[in-house]
Amino acid sequence: MPRRGIRICKVDPGSSAQVAGLSPGDEILAVNGHPVPDELALRFRLAEESVELEVLKAGGRKERIEADLTDGRSFGVEVEDFRTRTCNNACPFCFINQLPPGVRGSLKIKDDDYRLSFLHGNYITLTNLSGDELDRIIEQALTPLYVSVHATDPQLRTRIMGRRKVDDLAGKLRKLVGGDIRIHAQVVLMPLVNDGEHLSRTIFDLYSYFPGVNSVAIVPLGLSNYGPARERFTPVTPRFCCEVIRQVAPWQRQFRRETGRGFAYLADEFYIQGGVPIPGTGYYDDFAQIEDGIGMVRHFLNEFASHLGRGHRLRPRLQGTMATGRLFYSFLQECAARLNRKLGSHLTVVEVENRFMGRDITVAGLVAGRDFVEALAGRPLGDFVVIPNDAVSQVEGVFVDDMSPADLARRLGRPVFSSGRTMRDFFELLGRL
Repeated sequence: MPRRGIRICKVDPGSSAQVAGLSPGDEILAVNGHPVPDELALRFRLAEESVELEVLKAGGRKERIEADLTDGRSFGVEVEDFRTRTCNNACPFCFINQLPPGVRGSLKIKDDDYRLSFLHGNYITLTNLSGDELDRIIEQALTPLYVSVHATDPQLRTRIMGRRKVDDLAGKLRKLVGGDIRIHAQVVLMPLVNDGEHLSRTIFDLYSYFPGVNSVAIVPLGLSNYGPARERFTPVTPRFCCEVIRQVAPWQRQFRRETGRGFAYLADEFYIQGGVPIPGTGYYDDFAQIEDGIGMVRHFLNEFASHLGRGHRLRPRLQGTMATGRLFYSFLQECAARLNRKLGSHLTVVEVENRFMGRDITVAGLVAGRDFVEALAGRPLGDFVVIPNDAVSQVEGVFVDDMSPADLARRLGRPVFSSGRTMRDFFELLGRL
């Protein structure tokens, strides 16, 4: 029989939970009669002055426990992580199906969980959501959500998602937007599949929900050297990128005239691969989809220029190496040149080709440890090596191929440092080196 509640892992001393008699190992089944299947539901239901908990004690006995939440104490429990809901689509371009042997385990999880979308900005398809789950999202205000749409034409979307039956995307969007849930949508653009007139229909269909659908990220199809996708799909080319930029630009001007926002935003890769300058800051509005590669370069350059002029205590004449993927190489090279002029330093930037997944995978976050070794071994590296923060899992502490930065340092014979999560982290690192 499936469990109905959520298990307590830790109870803080002096907390409301301890005063009420809760202990590690207890399972909270319901709050004020409402089931609590995960921590998000528990937080929502605890937003009352007093609550009645239905609890399954560690010994197997059910109890009803009153808890007073008006005395200034925190509720004070840590609960188990929820089990991630996985995707049941069969998208032929799915990047997880393109992963090579030896990739770290966490990358193989096909999540399609609205809770992770709310908490971390993960993209979901909406194909796996029940009516009850849509109601829960609205009731508990789990907003914003990030949704992979790819196409609004029902038949085309069904083929793209690898499904047998059409899902009611329009009905789900209407319900969510009508319930004050804000949506940030995504379109993975595939040449000869959902581009051209299909892209036009998708963008303007989604625009009809504005501001509920608040933005659309258009990102290019990625193809590794593995899996059937490379044989089934046409690769993205510089010419294609330029055509997409020309197609989308007048829409963006129209949207900005009508709403004050660009609404549909192209990933940095379109501009870089197309040889077109990265747009200015105003293009990206509030950078709502930066984690999807929309404005990441512009934001980095802005932050770099700002911190370079703040008077950080940087040691002069630094000698070291910074390594990154092909997509970002030229921008980091220019930043290093500015640091060298300012400090009289010798910071070298090395472009790392992704041979682990394939040379067409150009983002720094998917560069493998072995790729860093191949690009850097035997070079004059100076006193240290700085690698992109995104190249290392923040949970597991390893590259995509399970090599650790410590392993890389041993292979190179130099200390290896992560660039840090923010520009402040990066400049503070340079101050310590």
